[in-house]
Amino acid sequence: MTPHPYLVSVLEKQRMKDWNLDRLKSLRHQIRSDLEPINQYNPRFYNGGSYGKKTMIREAFDLDLVIYFPRTDSRSLKDMYSSVYESLESAGYKMTPRRVALTLQPPNNPFPNKDFHVDVVTGKAQDDEFYYANIYDIPRDSPRRTSLKMHIDNVHEVRDVIKLMKLWKLRQSLDWQTFAMEQTVVRALKNQNTTNLGQCMEKVLVYIKSSISNQLRLIDPANSNNSIEIPNQKRWKIEQAANRSFDALQKGDWESIVW
Repeated sequence: MTPHPYLVSVLEKQRMKDWNLDRLKSLRHQIRSDLEPINQYNPRFYNGGSYGKKTMIREAFDLDLVIYFPRTDSRSLKDMYSSVYESLESAGYKMTPRRVALTLQPPNNPFPNKDFHVDVVTGKAQDDEFYYANIYDIPRDSPRRTSLKMHIDNVHEVRDVIKLMKLWKLRQSLDWQTFAMEQTVVRALKNQNTTNLGQCMEKVLVYIKSSISNQLRLIDPANSNNSIEIPNQKRWKIEQAANRSFDALQKGDWESIVW
């Protein structure tokens, strides 16, 4: 089988089952219900992460819930975050504060056989269309400008390649932040035809080989002041994995790259 049909078949195996999506929707609805105390502030709820970007794969996924309060809300961003935290705490959720998210372990995990969690992000819209927002940077107690809608639009043309690269990252046992990986794919395939998945994967691997250790600098497309960091030790491991995979694809051995 030639590369493109093979990779299409791999993606088909990683397609989310309807019952998985139904469980995610049910859990999202439950969390929203438990956040009823904040409804007085007229927040908007969005699907973030792979759910919102439509880049989920069956083998590894979680749920990202983004909460934007309107720009007319006079409270501080920290107070908005605190209202979300207190509502979830009152509902009995156990939470771990991360950089910009509260990570929840659902009391009734709908996916007990997976390393599944929910990330809840709090922000304040910067315009009436809710296109830009300041999200709360928890450890720094400061705002961070972003745009969920821009992030979704930014990966639209390369969603299937991102799914394959997520699987590649898993198969190669790489510790690589998903956002950084996504932006690497976007950079590698800028102004490229993305209809042939085999050619796309080869271009991404070549780009990684030539750029990841050459001080590749990635920037958040929604915030030019937000540099996306990849530690040097991780860059080296990513480059080595790309070298191995490129050698394999030269032999037509796609089964050792993603499967």
